[in-house]
Amino acid sequence: MLKKIFLTLLIGVLLVGIAIGTVLFMPGKDTVDPLTYFSEFKKGQINVVYEDTRVDMEKPIIEEANQIYVSSEFAKQYIDDKIFYDEAEEILTITNLEEIKRILPGEKVIDVNGEKIELADPVIVKENKVYIPESYLEAEYPVEIEKGKDGRLVIVSNARTPKKLGVVRKKEASVRTHPDNKSLITDTTQKGESVVVYKETGDHLRVRDENGIIGYMDRSDVKLEGETSIKEEKTYTLAPMAKPLQDKVKLVWDQMTVKSTGDWSTPKYRNIKGANVIAPTWFEFEDESGKLIDRASKAYVNEAHARGMQVWALMSHNFTSPELTKTILTSTAKRQYVIDQLLEAADIYGFDGINIDIENVQADFGEEWVQFMRELSVQAKRQNLSVTVDVYMPSAWSGHYSRERVAEVVDYFIVMAYDQHWGGSEIAGPVAGLTWVEEGIQINLEEVPKEKLVLGMPTYTRIWKETKDGMSSSAYGMAAAKSIVSKWNSEALYDDQHGQNYMQMIDGDTLYQVWIEDATTIEKRVGLVNKYDLAGYALWKLGLETPDVWDSLKQMQE
Repeated sequence: MLKKIFLTLLIGVLLVGIAIGTVLFMPGKDTVDPLTYFSEFKKGQINVVYEDTRVDMEKPIIEEANQIYVSSEFAKQYIDDKIFYDEAEEILTITNLEEIKRILPGEKVIDVNGEKIELADPVIVKENKVYIPESYLEAEYPVEIEKGKDGRLVIVSNARTPKKLGVVRKKEASVRTHPDNKSLITDTTQKGESVVVYKETGDHLRVRDENGIIGYMDRSDVKLEGETSIKEEKTYTLAPMAKPLQDKVKLVWDQMTVKSTGDWSTPKYRNIKGANVIAPTWFEFEDESGKLIDRASKAYVNEAHARGMQVWALMSHNFTSPELTKTILTSTAKRQYVIDQLLEAADIYGFDGINIDIENVQADFGEEWVQFMRELSVQAKRQNLSVTVDVYMPSAWSGHYSRERVAEVVDYFIVMAYDQHWGGSEIAGPVAGLTWVEEGIQINLEEVPKEKLVLGMPTYTRIWKETKDGMSSSAYGMAAAKSIVSKWNSEALYDDQHGQNYMQMIDGDTLYQVWIEDATTIEKRVGLVNKYDLAGYALWKLGLETPDVWDSLKQMQE
């Protein structure tokens, strides 16, 4: 009797265990609508997936006359960041290293470097957004745009690189929210249907099915078979310099505040030895129209050429007004007006290149800054002019200068490796401590090729004055600073941290300090150019250096 009771209990326990096991290991059957489940998708619009990304964007896609149209916002983010729409002026501009393409919404014509070419379908505007026809994007880029099989999503695929393909091997197989067979089902695939496989995660695969639904499938439900096709990408190349330098860049900036007379008989020009480029500060934003102040001189160019130097005319902003810079750079028409003036001036004066030095770009118009450099590059190159740019040392606040993207479109990228401590600094310090300069070079090289990176060097220093009322400083050239500190009756001490000689003097309640800039500090920076095999040096500015600086610069290796 006891034996029967025991067997009955044992069987009962086994049955319960089997039931529990069946529940625990049985795949989940609960379903969910992915278009409402995933927060990236929005109600009342055509939603889109890009590869295995659900796109979180307002109306990225619309459909007109059975044609898919893609918003410029989506196209810029996912297809080509060189697609740029000026909403105020309703101009779509697409740049590459060789072309500027401009399209006016509603017109079936595109302007490519001034040549009119017919479009199959026009760009259109809806609710202040510009939309580009899929026919254009698929013709110009390695991209495929199509509706999902059930018509609820638009699928955009990057055809630059192949992805793994899988074939569903089960009569019906589930696509789930997570790599877990208990997770919610977002779609059901049928035997023979294909999926794009993005990732293998344990017993599951991250996939996108023919409807465009992204999720996870049991590995056993899919047979890996082949790859997606690729499309050939159009390639463009930055035109080489029409007048290449025969060695590394040896540039000196020549600051001018009045129109140049072209007279090189003044002491400022007396000691130049070995420079192959001079960059006079000739052009500057004058007003909101984009008109430039012009200080250029043909006689100056002729004299520089006679001395074996190229002239790269510098264009800068109005230092006191970042709003003026924003007004100009955010307008397609004004950017073009600035470029037109520079190109016309090159014809008149005969200079060899353009050096851009816009130092008051703010984050809210960083994209327009990049666009300006792209548009300038194409047009200047077509006129056989070199294009160079001057940019701050890397910092947390200057990322919007987009070093990598700007470096792509210029011949040389000059890092202004000075003003580590500047007139507004609250603590005293060198204008360019050696450790700080080297760290800046290393960070720049993460974005700028060494073949383009030119090291900017200072020929000035700051003498700091600290009183009970606070800190102030004044900038001096090398000779002037040396003359002042020679009267301090103080010994120079070597600052290991900054790699410079340091001097100080106490006069009553006032502390004077200086980190000395001289031929020795220049030679150390030349050593960094050699160490990292950079493209050369740029000296700010002519007239503040002592004659022995030019001997230090000769230490640069070719």
